[in-house]
Amino acid sequence: MAQSDHALQLPETQAIAEQRSALAEEKKVILNQFQTASKVCWKQFAVNDCLFKAKQQKYQALAPLDQLEMALNARQRVLKELERQQRISGKTQETSKDKALP
Repeated sequence: MAQSDHALQLPETQAIAEQRSALAEEKKVILNQFQTASKVCWKQFAVNDCLFKAKQQKYQALAPLDQLEMALNARQRVLKELERQQRISGKTQETSKDKALP
């Protein structure tokens, strides 16, 4: 049963990695947009107001991505704990088998 649990977790771990990669790409796009907007702001008369609005847009765009990233982190912690418990239970079973042999 531990083998099947481990087999199920591997694809989920891979899915989390893929989601992290997608989030990183989305964040990169948002940060590039912010850089572009900032450069435009420096060409305007009201630089501070423009920069404030650009930062505000950046934070609003990043907020849902940060929430998704926190959810992924939580799920990954759960998976790591399950894997740790499986290793411990596997070692316990091996130890009990070793003791039963003599």
